[in-house]
Amino acid sequence: MNKVALPSLLIGLILNLVAITHTSGQNMPPVVTITNVSVDESAKTVTIIYDLADPDGDLCAVTLGVSMDGGETFLVEDGIINGEVGVDISPGQQKEIIWNWNTIPDIWQVRVRVLAEDGVIPDIQAMVDQVDSARLLSLLHTIAIPRHHNAHAAGLNAVKDTILSTFNTLGFQTSQQPVFFQGANIPNILARQPGLNDEAATLIIDGHYDGVAGTPGADDNATAVVAMLEIARILAPYHFRKSLRYIGFSFEELGLIGSQAYVNNGIRPWENLEGTLNLEMIGYYSEEPNSQELPAGFELLFPNAVQTIQNNQYKGDFITVVGNQNSQPLINAYLQASDLYVPELKYIPLAVPGNGQIAPDLRRSDHSRFWDAGYKALMLTDGSEFRNKNYHTPADTIGSLNMTFLARVTQATLATAAMLAEPIQAGLEVFDLSTLVSTHHHLSFPCEVQVHPNPARDELRIQLGQCFDERLSLRLFTLDGREVLFRLLNPASEIELYTFPLPALPSGSYLLVLDEGHSSYTQLISIE
Repeated sequence: MNKVALPSLLIGLILNLVAITHTSGQNMPPVVTITNVSVDESAKTVTIIYDLADPDGDLCAVTLGVSMDGGETFLVEDGIINGEVGVDISPGQQKEIIWNWNTIPDIWQVRVRVLAEDGVIPDIQAMVDQVDSARLLSLLHTIAIPRHHNAHAAGLNAVKDTILSTFNTLGFQTSQQPVFFQGANIPNILARQPGLNDEAATLIIDGHYDGVAGTPGADDNATAVVAMLEIARILAPYHFRKSLRYIGFSFEELGLIGSQAYVNNGIRPWENLEGTLNLEMIGYYSEEPNSQELPAGFELLFPNAVQTIQNNQYKGDFITVVGNQNSQPLINAYLQASDLYVPELKYIPLAVPGNGQIAPDLRRSDHSRFWDAGYKALMLTDGSEFRNKNYHTPADTIGSLNMTFLARVTQATLATAAMLAEPIQAGLEVFDLSTLVSTHHHLSFPCEVQVHPNPARDELRIQLGQCFDERLSLRLFTLDGREVLFRLLNPASEIELYTFPLPALPSGSYLLVLDEGHSSYTQLISIE
């Protein structure tokens, strides 16, 4: 039996902090602190002692999660869990959970998570109100540059790096999916914000980040990228029951290549995709009569929508919410969220029959690949060339966009994602059982690893070599087993360099662990 005791001083500091913060009058989340973990291999039991603090005195629902993949997911269901878990758990110290496992092959590769919810639902309107038009405009100046795998490769790589570094800074599980086309590898950029209850259920917010040669592509599709990054920034600090995934797709302009690769090979076996919100040109707006044109035959398929547009003098002052018939629940959710949280936004909903083959103009973005695979998906669009005459020209510039409209579409999309993912107020702590043993028996680590600087201050740089097709997790622990940094790595070349901003941490020693499922690499890191 191996045991570890965690410092009581830290627990007291946390309890004092939440008690002080509660004086502001705002309901505060519970705080979970794991104080002791022991493993009895002969009895197949893990005993977890934890403290539960809630500054408002709320009863909490407490659950134990189990991970066998380095903390990427907590989907393992094995054995019996007893003790102070379930609903109506009162705050207090020295609470006990006993987990009797059955079929876990190596208990020392397990991570356990104690989660407490207090039943308070975070305010979605408060999230929506954080959308910042000035920030969207600033991001546009970074993203709306020529970016094409041949004509403007440097610009495309710069935008890719911006998306990736933003996801990493927000603390998401981040990876790159290689996508090969015309001799180039331009990856899909993936970020995951895990849900805490129904984790397999997943909502996607996406936008393609490539552009047409010779144009800055401000509306097509920098508007989508900046909206996605702003939504990610705002939702990152919150907890949700379901998972959120953010994707920057590649090679959209060359035939939806990136989204096809993702639908074919990027969806994890345990993921249950409940909806995709595909952002496709969301910044062009006009209140001029006859500024909105319609595809041929549109009036035959969507007579009510055409009548609404006609009554509005064909003004291009709305967002089009495009789904297929299978996606009608997703359309309804978007309209509901818009009405509740962004009532100023005008919209036209369209539910195309089947998978949209009867209306090809409504299939011209990454959402259609999800339709073809049977998934619910929306395209949110200003109508491309049927409104924006700068489409695919050098005139598609930031100055042609309406920032108020872009902000409202961003708000409505954020509200829809948050509403469907179901926000919760919760506290949690994760413990890695491998920290309870001093030695491990595993195969030699398959990658060459260089870590610098060491000692580190603001960032860590990890260089990996010779580890093709290996999916790695990177974790940084305090010496008593508390995780302070987690990233997913997906090396796609012989030499891969990763740079990670470090969270604000006390000076001292930490353990860096790289894990590929069958073996791990550990290095002591000093932080100044």
